[in-house]
Amino acid sequence: MLRVPKQVTLNLALLSRIEVLKNSGYLMLAKLFVRVVSVPFLLYVAATLGPSLFGVFSFVLATVEMVSSLGDFGLSRYGTRFLVREEKDQARFVGILLSLQVFTSVVLAGGGLIVVLIARPDSPKMQVLLLGLGAVLLSAFVYTTETIFTAAKNFAASALFAILGRLVYLVAGFTVLGLGYSVVAVMWAYLASMAIESLVRMSYVITKVTRFSFKFTWDDTKKVGRGTLPFAATALATLVYYRADTIIMEIIRGDADVGIYSAAYSFFSFFVWVPIVLSRALLPVLTARYRDNPAEAEYASWYWYRLAGVTGVAVAFIMTMLAGPIIDTLMPNVYSESVVTLRILMWAIPTLMLVSMSFNSLTVRDKEKKGAHTSAFAAVMIVAMDLALIPRYGPRGAAVAMVVTTALWSALTYILLSKYVFAAQHRLYRTFSMPVIGGILMTGAALVVSSAGIAFSLVAGLAVYGATVLVLRALEHKHRDQHGRVA
Repeated sequence: MLRVPKQVTLNLALLSRIEVLKNSGYLMLAKLFVRVVSVPFLLYVAATLGPSLFGVFSFVLATVEMVSSLGDFGLSRYGTRFLVREEKDQARFVGILLSLQVFTSVVLAGGGLIVVLIARPDSPKMQVLLLGLGAVLLSAFVYTTETIFTAAKNFAASALFAILGRLVYLVAGFTVLGLGYSVVAVMWAYLASMAIESLVRMSYVITKVTRFSFKFTWDDTKKVGRGTLPFAATALATLVYYRADTIIMEIIRGDADVGIYSAAYSFFSFFVWVPIVLSRALLPVLTARYRDNPAEAEYASWYWYRLAGVTGVAVAFIMTMLAGPIIDTLMPNVYSESVVTLRILMWAIPTLMLVSMSFNSLTVRDKEKKGAHTSAFAAVMIVAMDLALIPRYGPRGAAVAMVVTTALWSALTYILLSKYVFAAQHRLYRTFSMPVIGGILMTGAALVVSSAGIAFSLVAGLAVYGATVLVLRALEHKHRDQHGRVA
């Protein structure tokens, strides 16, 4: 066992906390901007198309996201780690990366085309699905450039291009809906925005970041392919975790319930991006630091893990309180059931943030295969729970399935962290007890003043939670030093 030196634990600046926050800030501002400017469009689409057609649109976007992520094949995380660790032959490696991304996207798009032609769904779902397959092909260029930007810590460019693509989509989408066109035209707008974003991204990378060399051998390609397998397994399982509910609900309950669930999920998904963004910003920093100073990197992993859990509880509480006013104000009355669904979904955020931080710590220690096992469990678990709960409870059942699955998933990843990253002294109750105690007291304070209105309840709850975190010293160095060992 290696004890973290005191000077390391007292000097987290060495881990570039400011750098991590700055980089994640770029991505979060981009996501926030995209989400804020997208809300009027989503409301317009939902109101114009109605729950059924909006459900079709949401179902196809979920399918495109699932297939595109599967096409990534874990190449993004593997590629980021490789580019940070290895400074030689980067042009050749990104050439292999792009080739594999394009190959997997073509294979999956071709497979999807066969499935669509065999199933022959009713119009307009078939047309929208066919356009979605075009988006799957273009995703290869987006994923490749995102990997390069992440490894180079060029998060400003990543944020800029994400905003550009979304603005093109929104302008085109508003235009076609305003002209009286329906869901197929909206999907054309989505495809056009991806084409423009992909073209601009690739042009920037080639001229400003790195060239692509395609002078590589079949053995080079096989080596990269084998290296990505654990990441691919995790990516596939995570994708099932995020999107199985929508697919299953479409099959069992139909378009209308998918529309209700997607309305809640559209608000929930922004907060899902918080741990994803932090994970992306942290990965290249932790990888480089682990290469140079393993003790420092491992200690920082513990810091960010605790911070994620403490923050997640507060975020879930805020959105639980605000779900009703937000949806009642912004969505038509037909989406009223989305309120309860969103309130349930938000309580997956705290443990989901812990899972994201866990995978970073496992990746920098080359333990991604262990993480893949827990992801497979989460995928099987959520499918089983969705099949059990959605037929009877619909969108609410899907939300409960996600919360329960995420809690179990985070417990499994914590066991791995205790074995491979943190010392055995890190007991489960020590990790989770303080956020839980704070959450209980926060909820109690909100209930006590609930008659005074939501604003008072929010302020009172957050004040009590913040005080609890301070009193229990949840993030202080002295507290962490008592458990600050790494393997």
